Amino acid sequence: MSLTVDQIIETYMKLRSKKEVIEAEAKARVKDIKENMTKLEAWLKEKADADGVTSFKTNHGTAFLTTNDYARVADWDAMLGFIQENNAYDLFEKRVSKTAVRGYIDLNKAVPAGVTYGTKIDVNVRKPAPKLDV
Repeated sequence: MSLTVDQIIETYMKLRSKKEVIEAEAKARVKDIKENMTKLEAWLKEKADADGVTSFKTNHGTAFLTTNDYARVADWDAMLGFIQENNAYDLFEKRVSKTAVRGYIDLNKAVPAGVTYGTKIDVNVRKPAPKLDV
């Protein structure tokens, strides 16, 4: 028996629907667990602050405080001005925009010097659009 494209897509859509249901159930269950863990972490942080310590070691495990830095740009114009005025180009990440590179390639029919560019073709399957009663 030979399979048709329609049969393959039908099977694919059924599997994707099952996967979506399982993922939604898992996400909901994990959400509750994460919320409870966040509450426990807050309690441990308050206790560490009150006790003046940075860690707790128990028979069940060790809890410890860590410091994580983060930086987000709230105002790009101000940030770019600061970088230019202070010659602080080290504040930029070392990467290029794939959209801008693609635009350059389309316009110039060449890849910019020093850039490796590639394209990957994937197969995507969408469910049919709902039929409208007119």
